[in-house]
Amino acid sequence: MKLTPYRLLLTAYCLLLAVVFAGCISLPAAARAHRPAPLAASLEALYRYSPVALKPSDLSLEPRSGYELQRFKLSPNQEIPGFRPIRVDLYRPNRPGRLPVVLMSPILAGNNLYINEFAKFYAARGLAAVIVYRPREVFSADRELTDIENHFRESVIQLRQVIDWLQTLAWVDPERIGTFSISMGAILTTLLAAVEPRVKASVLALPAANVAEIIMTSKDKTIRKRRRAFLEHRGWSRAQGLAELRRVILSEPLAFAPAVAPKKTLMITGLFDRVLGLTNSLELWRVLGKPALVLLPTGHYTAYLATPYLKILSFSFLVRHLKPEGGPHG
Repeated sequence: MKLTPYRLLLTAYCLLLAVVFAGCISLPAAARAHRPAPLAASLEALYRYSPVALKPSDLSLEPRSGYELQRFKLSPNQEIPGFRPIRVDLYRPNRPGRLPVVLMSPILAGNNLYINEFAKFYAARGLAAVIVYRPREVFSADRELTDIENHFRESVIQLRQVIDWLQTLAWVDPERIGTFSISMGAILTTLLAAVEPRVKASVLALPAANVAEIIMTSKDKTIRKRRRAFLEHRGWSRAQGLAELRRVILSEPLAFAPAVAPKKTLMITGLFDRVLGLTNSLELWRVLGKPALVLLPTGHYTAYLATPYLKILSFSFLVRHLKPEGGPHG
């Protein structure tokens, strides 16, 4: 067989995947995982909202093999000042009966090119997936620090509002709702799992805690650039910036994590994550009650190489924990 450049590249890629998969470390959930603790009233109040009836608009339909992709926006039936339409991509399997649904929140950049690979994989196998896009924000140096906290709150409340809407659909099983998210999305769905009892299972890929510390210490090029502009604009030292961020960011995952059920949580992190920091990830894992954990021999972005493995891993976990009571999946 002639080794063309394409075949050489494909062979190298397959070998790299084999090394990645072979190097994964899997830890089962702690034998005596704690029961979720009641959420403090002050934390619960951060994500309190008044449910409103939502309707889809700007709907487009794209038939796919085994499922249909529906793109639309959710808006109230009546005008509500300050309400921003929620952009949604719904991957609905072509299967009868009531189906389980997995909510997804994109990475910080809002790019769905990675997370939609998981949505397509799930939907083709009978697991509906909903990508919920966060409100568009550009956090420039002159923005108020409280805008970060407000963004967290609005993003999580929008996820809860999408759950409200999903429960109005006849084909959705309201008792079989889970989440899968990556990086920033996984931080947000950690908060969601703590405040939302309707979430029955969560896969948190590349999450972390200590949000203020991440902003002040991350080695990610984009975060470093914005951090430098943020500090220079205010004439602050890193210590001052860290103190102010700790003061205004109330949606710290460590505060919410004890309210998440560890037995229904799978966490995935990279051993060489220089963006969020392995220490920050493992601290979240500890406060979550040491749920099942998979350690990848990758960094934050190079975890992309493990995508085929992570698709199977996350799908299997969600199917197992979203089974209907007394019956098989689907």
